[in-house]
Amino acid sequence: MKLGVFGVAILCLVGSTLTFSDTPGDSREAFKRDEINAMDDGDLCPKTSNKKYHHHFVLVDTTSPLRPSQVELIRRLVLPEQYLESLAPWDRVSIMRMMSIKPAKNRPLFSKCRPRSGDPASRYKIDKHDWKFESASDLSVIYQKFVKGIKATIDEIENPKRLTIDTSDDALSGSPIMSQIKEISRMWDLDFSEKSGYESRKLTIVSDLAQNTVRLPFYEKCPPATLACPTWQEFKDHKKYARAVKRLMPAFGENVEVELIYLNSNFDKDLNKNILDFWYDFFEDAGITNISDRIESDEG
Repeated sequence: MKLGVFGVAILCLVGSTLTFSDTPGDSREAFKRDEINAMDDGDLCPKTSNKKYHHHFVLVDTTSPLRPSQVELIRRLVLPEQYLESLAPWDRVSIMRMMSIKPAKNRPLFSKCRPRSGDPASRYKIDKHDWKFESASDLSVIYQKFVKGIKATIDEIENPKRLTIDTSDDALSGSPIMSQIKEISRMWDLDFSEKSGYESRKLTIVSDLAQNTVRLPFYEKCPPATLACPTWQEFKDHKKYARAVKRLMPAFGENVEVELIYLNSNFDKDLNKNILDFWYDFFEDAGITNISDRIESDEG
């Protein structure tokens, strides 16, 4: 088992956090403002192009309420403005909250393409305006819709206002992380399946990784008093769970990166429960080879 290097210096944004598709940013078409879906809360993607470059899907697990410091990790580590600038035009960012709705019914709070910014200092030439057809401010106004939309979504995660607690049979029970990952991998409208057409995809999971449902009670098998949790091999081979595990294995296909933002302070402060090992093995069984992690805290 090879674990990624722990991100102790969590404010560092270089390295594995930047993921790019096969097509360089400046090899993409510089669509004008009227050529993208910018009206009526559109997704800011080109209207006519069928090109799909990179999709970064961020799943935030709030089945245990996030503390302010954990929300700051999302703002400053996962989706800071510097990272948004590093994305090439027409890369998509989606943000989903796991909180009150069953995985099959859950939808992203935000899902839009990163438009051209109009920034003359951008690393991408196509971000710069073409004076014959547009102004820098024209582009900047649209780009700020993207940036402000992400900021508003993080604010919503911190202080839920758009949340409807579902008291029907569709209400969320426990912490079904595996089920939500499965749905992300197969739901066509989430645009993240292996048939979505993107050159590359990245799934970031912000969570304490405490999978816990009636059928798959991983968390209950490693309560706080226990030093080590079951290994993935032990868990998936257990006759009580084997069939459910098999049904919930995701199939992402190729060109997928998984990043775990591990909120270890919830119940693994000393990092001695082997929970990251469990999830690395889970994703490797699902065919993912590009896996990394960054931890919330290395303080016991």
